[in-house]
Amino acid sequence: MNRRRRPARRTPVSLDRSAKRAAQKAAGAFDGRFRPRVVRSRKTYSRRPKHRGDGPEGAA
Repeated sequence: MNRRRRPARRTPVSLDRSAKRAAQKAAGAFDGRFRPRVVRSRKTYSRRPKHRGDGPEGAA
C-alpha cells in the first residue's frame, strides 16, 4: 500500500522565492539569451594561439 504524503508546507520565504523566479521566467531570463547555458570547465586545457606570420620577423 502506498502511504499518502502530507503536502509540503510553504513558508513565506519559499513563496517569495517562487514568485521572484516566476517573474524572471516571464521576463525571459532563463531562456538562454541573457546568460550562457553552461559554465565552462576550468579543468580543460585551453591552448593559446601561436603568433605565426605576424610580421617579417615572425615568418622565419
